[in-house]
Amino acid sequence: MGGNAFNKHSPALPTPRMPPEIYTKILSQTLDTLRKHYQHVGSPIEAPGKPDFGDIDIMVASPLSRDFDTLTTPRKTVAENLSRTLGAAASILESGNPTINLAVPWPAEEEEDEKQKYVQIDLHVCKDAKDLTWNLFHAAHGDLWNILGTTIRPFGFTVNDKGMYLRIPEIELLDRKKSMVFLTDSPSQILEFLGLDERKWWSEFGSRREMFEFAAGCRMFWVKENEVEGVGDVVGDVEGGVGGQEGGEKGKKKLKHNDRQRMAKRPIFRGWIEEFIPLLREEGRCGECKVTREQVMEEAFAKWGVKTEYEERLRAWRLARHEDELWREVIKGSIPEDVDPLFRGAAIRQLKVVIMEGEEWEGTVPDAAKKNEEGFHDLEVVRKFVLDNWKKAGEVGWERQQKRAIEGMKAKAEKKRKVGEEPKESVS
Repeated sequence: MGGNAFNKHSPALPTPRMPPEIYTKILSQTLDTLRKHYQHVGSPIEAPGKPDFGDIDIMVASPLSRDFDTLTTPRKTVAENLSRTLGAAASILESGNPTINLAVPWPAEEEEDEKQKYVQIDLHVCKDAKDLTWNLFHAAHGDLWNILGTTIRPFGFTVNDKGMYLRIPEIELLDRKKSMVFLTDSPSQILEFLGLDERKWWSEFGSRREMFEFAAGCRMFWVKENEVEGVGDVVGDVEGGVGGQEGGEKGKKKLKHNDRQRMAKRPIFRGWIEEFIPLLREEGRCGECKVTREQVMEEAFAKWGVKTEYEERLRAWRLARHEDELWREVIKGSIPEDVDPLFRGAAIRQLKVVIMEGEEWEGTVPDAAKKNEEGFHDLEVVRKFVLDNWKKAGEVGWERQQKRAIEGMKAKAEKKRKVGEEPKESVS
């Protein structure tokens, strides 16, 4: 929460940004204390060159006693135990959020005024050691994943707080979440696939420039020439599939909304876009696209065995879209709207049971109801059938509707009659 969690606490607790020496001191003390209560404890590697810090992020997993185990002890009780153990003045719990915010006193010897200050610790309780490792990986080096995200996104890959995914282009245009096929949550596999050095990843970078050079080593990274137009944008083009970083003023205009927000709030990300990419272009470096979206997609299929899932999900999506078009545009859309609404509705319902549900029409299954091997109708055949038969379908449907209505009224009347014939209890 960037050190702002306790602004709305009652009473409000000031948690100002920490200079590096305060951050390092509190982090070290807290890690030492938590290791007495959890088997796995860690803190994400910070971005290089940060002048100050808003909060301290810590990950824990595998509690050593029930007092700190959220699976066997209420979260509120665990938060109270952590507060007591770490000497926190307050804690914040949010439903569904595995992070516990703690406010610990600012070191007394470092106080510059009489007003009590606090340090915000965001303690993330992980499911297990694997989950902890993933969280440390995903949060490492501050904005590095934001930077890498702009590189791999045009090639169809996304890394979020759960793992790395391959997106299906045809689906992501309309439903990004459904387009994502899970690949892996193994940091080693991801770094190897991206062509990045795992040893360097788990070490702190000495400078912002060193981190930028590392990110530029991703095998999908390349810098577009200034004059290139219409070949994707700074964060990638779903259809173009070749990506390419543009940077500078021109590239900023093509940033997606989330990236524009990062530009305003994240100095390191802004430096990547405004300074480093233009510098690479000026130096004539990274100007060649070495892989295509199709190439890396096939590599992902081979490495993680997801081709069948990818194809089945795409087929299911296409079939669902086809059936929606069949129903809305071909069946309903082919019947004139200037007819009696009740008759039109009866015709639509009758055509649906014939074409989409397989009911016979005049003693046989019409070609309009037949599907190919993949489950698709021939839309033109269906359209012609609807145009030729909607009036008769309306008559059949209307007759059925009237029959059902009459049967319904009879059933209701019969029920009412039986209730009336039931013997009444005598009142003594």
